[in-house]
Amino acid sequence: MRFLLILCFFCYCKSYAQNDLLVLKKNNKTIQSFYPGSALNFSTANGNFSTYITGVQKDSIYVVQYDIRTVPTNLGVYMLDTVARYNFGINYRDIISLGKMNNHFDWSASGGALFGGGLLITTVGLGTWIFTKPNSKYYASPYLVGGAALLAGIGYLMAHKSAAGFVIGKKYKLEYISLSNKK
Repeated sequence: MRFLLILCFFCYCKSYAQNDLLVLKKNNKTIQSFYPGSALNFSTANGNFSTYITGVQKDSIYVVQYDIRTVPTNLGVYMLDTVARYNFGINYRDIISLGKMNNHFDWSASGGALFGGGLLITTVGLGTWIFTKPNSKYYASPYLVGGAALLAGIGYLMAHKSAAGFVIGKKYKLEYISLSNKK
């Protein structure tokens, strides 16, 4: 009886539909794998999507996207609520680019803040050079203005380098891997 039970269990596991997976590669080295339950930010010709993968089968990705909005309550305060849920499938070849997957630190926002602050200090310093006399109380040091301009340049590079994401093409490739035994 145990043998029959174990045999039924293995037959059930064998017949269960396995999900395939997608692999993002750079120069034939795996950067990240995508499977059901993974968050995925991607762009297609139709727009940008921020979704969760529910399945990967036969070259298609099945995803769910939530429409979350703030709605008023009876007490007059606002709260977040899921207004709608969209389930759809897309061929992985239609993906043009993938967004950055690291959500721990926003380099683009930090670069923008550094650029804005450096630009402001540089502008004020150059303004003091024009409208005040040298060696007066309000005259900006050349080191201050040069350092602020350098920080603005670093901030500009940080903001533009991190905003690109992974563009699928020559450098990055998205590959489909089949885990099922069926051919």
